[in-house]
Amino acid sequence: MTLVLIAIAFAVFVWWFSTGAVIYLDNLPRHTFKWTMLGASSLAGLAFVGLAYSANDQSYAGIFIAFTSALVAWAWIEVSFYTGFVTGLKRPACRPDCSGWTHLGHAIETSLYHELAIIIFGAAAYMLTRDGANLFGLWTFVVLWWMHQSAKVNVLLGVPNLSEEFLPEHLSFIRSFMRKKPMNLLFPVSVTASTLVAAGLIQAGFDPATSDTDSLGYALLATIMILAILEHWFLVLPLPSAFLWDWSLSSRKARPKFNVEMAVGYLGAGKTTLLNHLLAQAEGTGRAEGMGRAEGAGRTVVLVNDFSSLGLDGSLLNGRGADVIELANGCICCSLSQDLARQLQQIASRFSPARVLIEPSGIADVADLLAVLQRADIGRMIGAIRIFAIFDGARFLTDYARMPDMFEAQARLGSVLVVNKMDLVSAGQLRTIQASLHSFNPRAEIVTTCFGAVSARTLQACTPITAQITDVTSLAGRANPLVAGLTSWSAGLASTYDPDGLHAVLDEVVGGVYGEVERIKGIARSGNGWIRFDVAGGRSTITAFAPLALDEEPRVLAIGRDVDANGLRSAFDACAVRPA
Repeated sequence: MTLVLIAIAFAVFVWWFSTGAVIYLDNLPRHTFKWTMLGASSLAGLAFVGLAYSANDQSYAGIFIAFTSALVAWAWIEVSFYTGFVTGLKRPACRPDCSGWTHLGHAIETSLYHELAIIIFGAAAYMLTRDGANLFGLWTFVVLWWMHQSAKVNVLLGVPNLSEEFLPEHLSFIRSFMRKKPMNLLFPVSVTASTLVAAGLIQAGFDPATSDTDSLGYALLATIMILAILEHWFLVLPLPSAFLWDWSLSSRKARPKFNVEMAVGYLGAGKTTLLNHLLAQAEGTGRAEGMGRAEGAGRTVVLVNDFSSLGLDGSLLNGRGADVIELANGCICCSLSQDLARQLQQIASRFSPARVLIEPSGIADVADLLAVLQRADIGRMIGAIRIFAIFDGARFLTDYARMPDMFEAQARLGSVLVVNKMDLVSAGQLRTIQASLHSFNPRAEIVTTCFGAVSARTLQACTPITAQITDVTSLAGRANPLVAGLTSWSAGLASTYDPDGLHAVLDEVVGGVYGEVERIKGIARSGNGWIRFDVAGGRSTITAFAPLALDEEPRVLAIGRDVDANGLRSAFDACAVRPA
């Protein structure tokens, strides 16, 4: 029994240490990979010698040698893949809209050589041990292969916890094959089957007819099987699994940290306008000091998210002294760990920014966004996190009555609470709003603005969110059910438009003619120029617009419930100015 306990402890240690060692090596600078592969290949050669040597050795030492040799051979499989030496036919990221058999085909192409290497190694292990009395090395390799395939397919189909933070940056394209879902139908089948196999191994080990040496082998096999099953449960349960191998990420090259500023608020509150002011202040500071965009206070990157496939906010922010990256079709709020985390990692690698501004869609869950920013791999890149929670002062009482949980969550997480559109708020309304926000978050600074004009002094004075809220998990998902029912409609606008006709259409939208529309925003040609039009907070506006890009596309986006898409399309077509 003592030897069995030693075997179990040995298997657990080798599992933990070898996993961390592979992660550590694969996150070193790429110029080290040739030496890593040279060392791994040498050890793999010794592993096959060990398998051949132990095939007819039924002693305790022979069992340990066979088991360890199989693990070392498998380590070569893992190292060769994660260093990028043995992957597949091609390495492009799979498009977000790719699914079904096409998606599966792309996944197979991406790791084809890796899978062939497993088959070759498995065949070699079989040939070296097939006539021997000690087959525990071969069966160890089979267990590792089975659990590898099971985990891989489960991640492809979708699981809640992807552990993306351990994936090396040079293999970032693999994230496009990982799906974040509550569960898939294969998971309970694969875990149940694997658990039955583990139970069978344990039973065989305790069988009175089993020799002591074979009992040792079954203990090693059962332990590695149970640990692999545990790794499967890490994929679906909120277990603190990442801390087991946090040490392995110390090999990653350190980059200068960047600060994150996030403008959050409900649809039409003024997030884009606020970001425009923040960017203008940074750009003005750089010009005053005679420095370019990538100098001065440091390079700024803006990450914007529209609840539609035709994003608009990127166009409205472009040309403001920053690199603008758009995440269209609700990516931030719908696929947090897969999309936001990947974008932040790519931004850090490509731009080395000093500052990243994030504008999520007006329905994003702020607590979930913060959970991504505080992930181990993402948190290492970030300095301070500041959140501007912006509220439409004229509609605060109305919107709060409909969505109290979402408003309270945003207020509690805000570093600065911005009451916008003060030109439409009375003194009595303001006192009520301020008292409400203060009750939600007495530590935050409350500022009032017109058109989102927050001063540079306020920006410098606001407290990083990490100093206020350390546990955001209790606030996750606290959006009102009304938010969940929102849908979007978007369309291109090919013609030029008459402002009077557009005003009439927007007034009809405000009046509820085309459904319960919460927000409309768009840009269009008018005469020889451009205009920007909005419906927000039950009010419509049309202002001048100057496109930065020569290929700017006129377009419109509507968000709401039961939106009459056909009616809106007809209304916009009707007010278009036809060529003479």
